[in-house]
This record gives sequence, structure tokens and C-alpha cells, in this order.
Amino acid sequence: MPLLAPVIQAARLRRQQLQSAMGLAQLASWRSMLAPRWLPLPRVTRPLAGPAGQRTLNVGVDGTSHTVQLHTGAHFILAIAAAHGPGGCHFERADMEILPARYEDGQASSARDLLMRSLEAHAATQAVSWLVEDGSAGRATLWVDGSLYADLSHMAGAPEKVKWGTAIERAGRLMADTAALLGKAESSDLWLIGVGKTQRAGFLFDALTAAALGVPRATHGRARGDGRSAAAASQGFGARPSGPDEAESAEGDDTGHPADGELLSTMGTGWSWPLVLDGSRFPMTSGLATKTLARCPAIVSTYVRPHAADLPLRVDVPASLLGLPDRLMPHERGEPGRPWPAWVPEPDAMRPFVEAVLGAYGGISVYNAPLYAVDRIVRLPRRELELRYLPVCERAAGLDPGTLGINRGRRRFLIA
Repeated sequence: MPLLAPVIQAARLRRQQLQSAMGLAQLASWRSMLAPRWLPLPRVTRPLAGPAGQRTLNVGVDGTSHTVQLHTGAHFILAIAAAHGPGGCHFERADMEILPARYEDGQASSARDLLMRSLEAHAATQAVSWLVEDGSAGRATLWVDGSLYADLSHMAGAPEKVKWGTAIERAGRLMADTAALLGKAESSDLWLIGVGKTQRAGFLFDALTAAALGVPRATHGRARGDGRSAAAASQGFGARPSGPDEAESAEGDDTGHPADGELLSTMGTGWSWPLVLDGSRFPMTSGLATKTLARCPAIVSTYVRPHAADLPLRVDVPASLLGLPDRLMPHERGEPGRPWPAWVPEPDAMRPFVEAVLGAYGGISVYNAPLYAVDRIVRLPRRELELRYLPVCERAAGLDPGTLGINRGRRRFLIA
């Protein structure tokens, strides 16, 4: 291990700073704040079957994407997505794009994320259509990798912020596909569950502190609904703030509020009292998003920690699955919306979906069985892309050999 001695020395010198950054001094107060809203895990007797065993079909939707800087400085973007389920419910899609060298790395990253999300939404819509036509939607669960609410929040401001390639049209199509997906799921009694692996959002902490203070935190909530500030949103689709407190600093209020992940690290197994999230917490909303997403249901979100040695999972479902009438854009429909903090009145309404998540849990390396299965299909190591897929794309597109050659900085690692 090269340079290990200076690294150890640096860690010792930065000991107090690292401990402070990890919030070790606040652990006890955070634990006491969350404890009344932390519920014990239900017992699961039939994995992947849902309550009473009626959810016997499971479909996973996932995607992968890469951005490779070519020797010309241009960015080659490849995205792949798939929906994988029983019978003929198998759909795979791929797409690619090249951004000229004048675009920065951050813009290329946003374009890559937008391309992958578009393919995932299309594959998910195809899967739902197949399940509806097959008459099995009422027995099926569609698992989506990532937070449903975070994706909606990201795409709500995208059409007016992306300025490259075909991204403007793609962002609009993504919203239309997502609205169609939520609409079909709601009308067909399909279970749509998003499972996220990260906890950088701040909605749970916002709700707990708002309840403790007895006052709404509207401005703070808009900045931290999905861990993404208005400043970050202006960078383009999929952009993230550099840290959990950037949302506050962007608003001029750097008060050091933790992200939900820091709060959840204090708790053992269990799940959090669910919250209803609507578009009022989006950092920004385009006019197109307001119209396209107005009829979509709001999202109910909770955190589930299935094992003491594992990290919490964020679980999102449409509010309509809990029998709640909340819509994503209540003000567009002339409705007041639910006041914050928007705790679900009866948390037991979320219990069947928590049981489904626990039933699909396969351990630390397999946080969700259907999503793990589809991940094995779309997984594409970067090295394989650069050494095998790029030459194949050259030949298929009729390009001269070496046209899609990678830059010198990356090539020296591949030929070493």
C-alpha cells in the first residue's frame, strides 16, 4: 500500500475535524428526536408475495450509463436499460449520443443521467403495458431502482435547464413517459415501488424539526426535498450538490442541518413514519412539468433498515396505493395541498409495501432480489465498454477505426 504512512499521519491530524464532520457529538440528540417516529419491522412470512400472497409477479427496472471522453475531447455517452420479469415481460433498450468538446464534464454527466432515465421510463412503461394486456397487473409489483420522488424532482426543472443535443426534447418525453407510467399503475392496481440506496435527502429531518418547532419550514423544505438545491438544479438534469448542507448554503442559511443518512445512522432495524411529498418541495418547476405532471399522484416516502449491519433503504410509492387523494401538483389543480410536516395519518397503510421490501431483501449484497436480477443484465464495466463496445459501435455506425478512441489520460491505464 503506497504512501500509507503519510495517510495515517493525516488522519490523526484531522481526527477532531473528521469526527465533527460525521456528527458524532449529535448522535444522542438525533436518536431521541427520531425514536418516536421509528417503527419496528413487521414479520414477513411469504417473501416476494405481498400480504395474503396476492403479489406473485415481480418486475425489476434498472439501467446503467457511461460517459467516455474521446481523444478529440468530445464525450461519448452510452446508456442501457431493461425491464426483467416473468414470461414475456422482458424489454431492453440502448441509446447513445456524442457531445462536442465544448461541453463541460458536468453537462456530459447530466446528459448521461437524462438519457438513462429516459430509457428506464420507457422500459417501465412497456412492462406495465404488457402486464395490463396480460391481465396480471393486479398481481404484479414493478420495482424501480432509485427514488420515485427524487426523479420527479430532477425532471421537473430539466426542460428549461438542459441546453445540449436533443436533451430538451428528451426531458419532455421523459416527463410524459413518467406521467403515463404513474397513471397506468394507478388505474390498473399495479404496485409501483421505488427503492433507493442513498439517504442524502433531508425531508425526514425537516419534518421532525418542523414538528418540534411547531412552525412550517417551507423555504427549507423546498431546498432539501430530495437533497438537491436550486443552485444544483440549475446545473442540469441529475446534478447533485457537493454536500448535504449545500441546500442551506445556497439559500444563505448554512445552519449545518444533517442529511437523513446521518440521522438514520443512529437507529437500528426498523422503518420511519412515512411522509407525503408533493411538488411544493421541488427546488424548481418548469411550466411544462406543471402541466405534464399535474395529474400524477403525490409520493409517499419512508426509510427501511432491514438489517442492523446494512444501510437504510429509501422506499417510495404513489400516494394512491395507500388510498390517499394527494396529487403531485395540488396548487395547479386548485387544491391547497397537505400542510407540512405531511405525516401519513395511519402508518400501517404503508406496512404492506414495507413487508414487500423486506420480502425482496436478500442481504447486504442483494438489497432487492428483482432489482439485483435486472442489474446483472444491464451491468457494464467501464473497461469492457472502452475495449469492446466502442470498436463495435464504430463498425456498426460505419466510422473509421479509432474514431471513438479514448483520450490519453484514460488509455494509459488500459494498455498498462
